Amino acid sequence: MTIGDRIRRIFSPPAEVSGLDTGLRFTDILFGFVIRELFLRLQNWATLPGFVRWQLVAGTALVLGSWIGFRRSLNRSSYELKFFNLPLLRFVLDQLMVILYFRIAVLTPTDPHPKIDPGSLAHNTVKTLLFIFVLYALWDLGGIVMAAVKKKDGNPKYGEITNKEASDIPARLDWAALLITGLILITLALVFLFTHDHRLGAGGANGLFIAATAVLLLYRFLKEVRSSWRLP
Repeated sequence: MTIGDRIRRIFSPPAEVSGLDTGLRFTDILFGFVIRELFLRLQNWATLPGFVRWQLVAGTALVLGSWIGFRRSLNRSSYELKFFNLPLLRFVLDQLMVILYFRIAVLTPTDPHPKIDPGSLAHNTVKTLLFIFVLYALWDLGGIVMAAVKKKDGNPKYGEITNKEASDIPARLDWAALLITGLILITLALVFLFTHDHRLGAGGANGLFIAATAVLLLYRFLKEVRSSWRLP
């Protein structure tokens, strides 16, 4: 092995299928912390203003939908995390997403009678959702890059995994997933511009959170349909 080969192995180590699924288990634990924060606030449902209720409903739809999507994703890498490889970069994106889910969950206080400005809550929630979907887009793009990377012999570096072993079958370039995410990202960007320039009252914030919940459910529905169509 030449010095050049050794250097390349440092920054682009060989791909290996993970047997422990450590990244999945670690992310599940973090999801648990976020869900706990949401439930601490939802237990005060009877005394919460309507717009706070719907913000928590939107946050719950986001987190539970994301956890189910994370578990079912056909593009979630089963390759070993290494310094430095593409599965590690996508794992880091997963953790950044969970941090932003936590941000969504704690935008409202645990006080049973919270005093919070509806306009600020709407603006901060939409802004955080926008950042989350930027990460979603990067995650989908990372999957496309992984599928396109080749080894020196021309075979895919991150091929399809069959019987828990890597194969030379090229992984699918999932442009459909990126397109779905991109459309929702553009929608959220337009909503963010609206909330940035307009101070919403309780009624406006209530309507916005209902719409956000519908958009999040639509996103997960489209991703689920795409996954179902791809299953053999």
